Amino acid sequence: MRSIRSFANDDRHVMMKHSTIYPSPEELEAVQNMVSTVECALKQVSDWMDEMNKSSRAEGSTDGKEEVADSSGKEQGSRVLCGVMRIGLVAKGLLIKDDMDLELVLMCQEKPTETLLSLVKDNLPIQIQKLTEEKYQVEHHVDEAAIIIRSTKELPLTLKVTLTSPLIRDEAEKKNGVDSVAMKDPPDLLDRQKCLDALASLRHAKWFQARANGLKSCVIVLRILRDLCNRVPTWAPLKGWPLELICEKAIGTCNRPLGAGEALRRVMECLASGILLPGGPGVHDPCEREPTDALSNLTVQQREAITHSAQHALRLSAFGQIYKVLEMDPLPSNKSFQKYSWSGTDKEGAGSSALKRPFEDGLGDEKDPNKKMKRNLRKILDSKAIDLMNALMRLNQIRPGLQYKLLSQSGPVHAPVFTMSVDVDGTTYEASGPSKKTAKLHVAVKVLQAMGYPTGFDVDMECISSDEKSDTEGKNETASSNSSNNTGNSTIDTSATLEVRTQGPILTASGKNPVMELNEKRRGLKYELISETGGSHDKRFVMEVEVDGQKFRGAGPNKKVAKASAALAALEKLFSGPNAAANKKKKILPQTKGIVNTAMSAAVQVARGRGRGALTRGAFVGAAAATSYLAPGYGAPYGYSAAAAAPAYGLPKRMLLLPVMKLPTYPMPHYSFF
Repeated sequence: MRSIRSFANDDRHVMMKHSTIYPSPEELEAVQNMVSTVECALKQVSDWMDEMNKSSRAEGSTDGKEEVADSSGKEQGSRVLCGVMRIGLVAKGLLIKDDMDLELVLMCQEKPTETLLSLVKDNLPIQIQKLTEEKYQVEHHVDEAAIIIRSTKELPLTLKVTLTSPLIRDEAEKKNGVDSVAMKDPPDLLDRQKCLDALASLRHAKWFQARANGLKSCVIVLRILRDLCNRVPTWAPLKGWPLELICEKAIGTCNRPLGAGEALRRVMECLASGILLPGGPGVHDPCEREPTDALSNLTVQQREAITHSAQHALRLSAFGQIYKVLEMDPLPSNKSFQKYSWSGTDKEGAGSSALKRPFEDGLGDEKDPNKKMKRNLRKILDSKAIDLMNALMRLNQIRPGLQYKLLSQSGPVHAPVFTMSVDVDGTTYEASGPSKKTAKLHVAVKVLQAMGYPTGFDVDMECISSDEKSDTEGKNETASSNSSNNTGNSTIDTSATLEVRTQGPILTASGKNPVMELNEKRRGLKYELISETGGSHDKRFVMEVEVDGQKFRGAGPNKKVAKASAALAALEKLFSGPNAAANKKKKILPQTKGIVNTAMSAAVQVARGRGRGALTRGAFVGAAAATSYLAPGYGAPYGYSAAAAAPAYGLPKRMLLLPVMKLPTYPMPHYSFF
């Protein structure tokens, strides 16, 4: 298994190569202007042809106004030109320098003919002149079933518009069917195979946008491999749709996002494993109804040559020579080690003070495990150095003035989901997040990935403010505790749940610990652990305490903070406000019938330190008329004898009189007084 540092080195080389082959902003702007202009011009051509058809039908109709009104609805739904769609590199975002083939598909209601092709070609320059002052050359090629448009600027661009119709594919599928009906085709029908290829390209573009655009590093690797196909003739047969299928399958089957260098290595591993060789699994075409191998056009010699080249490229990458595969100069190392020289004057001489050996000098000692651990820790820290510029700031620097729009806000109040969008070069990017700031950051990451710039995705996700995360977690925990209180126990005060997020110790208004202050007012309270959630790095504890029949909960990162939160909630609820005076009175244990219970209750209070001031000199714990703690014959079951009477002069200071009982010799029932 290769180390993370070697993959980082591959990432640097791949991204540097990608920056050299990615089109410049001026080229992308020229492409966008040309494609948008031609699309609008074709829309104007479609409107012009519909007006011609309506006028010709109106002149030729002689049956009256009713038939014209009946046919008006059909005319609106039967446009000669149905629409124009982008296909190929423009739709997939795979344009690179010196390979910028622009393609559009013009859908027709009926099967396209040479007459229709010439008609569109003649009117298209007129409509282009109405939209822009730039000059374009418009030509039509019958054998290609397309119109070729060339720009006359310094940057030469070529746009191909292919005419096709869905009827051609439907007819091809029904040829062998029972319900096939012989239909007369126009004599000047365009090439059927070219029209079918245009329909297939339209399906490929839709599939790519749905499956490959969302994969991290997939578009970048495809641009790198397309450049490889242009440079190396061995790879040329794989260029296009087969290469896109292989990259999507290789990168999409990984269980985690891959960097650019690791994704390129994974594609090379798939090709080097022999999937192209005869007898291999092949590559299934997902855009065809019948089982089709996308590699059927490759010969045996081409398959073996591509496999051999992929194996050689994989070996070079494994030995840290990926720059040879990319045909670029090796990049310098990120970290340069500075070596220190020790002179004899420093080591010898009484007047010189011995300097400490720097950390780098100990790297050669491989026997010391502590030095190895420190060295590995430094490598990890260096590889995870945080870039101060996140994706949003980087995108704003590349494309200043972008307008982010809030599309929707969904989800409950405690866990909202915001969806933001931004328009870059005519393409709209959308992303969601728990806050507007996070959603904008996700949108910026998508835009940078589409443009091929390094995003620092992991760093950006860690740079999200901790306040948003803590607020979201706090809302979720509060909502879950409230719902459990409502369904589980109706006596729990749901408003008493308190979670303190402040730093430092939790104190009351008087500056005391809430647990200690509540213990002074109500002794013997028990705190119970209700729930424990979160991972090892982010634990959340919920503690509960019952005071005077009411239950209070508190949450915190540990049990101590959760107990303090619960105690603080109880203090604020019971001992603050108008009912504070009544609740602050000491609770006396309820008395039951019998002198025994009265005596034992007093004894319990004395033992707990709460009844010390209740006994005065000459006073008794029991009733005033009693001469002893236990009256003879009453309250002394099972042979308990009465205690001796107290002295007449009372008790000395700091002395308490407790009842004395004689235990019987036979078993006694399980009574508990304490």
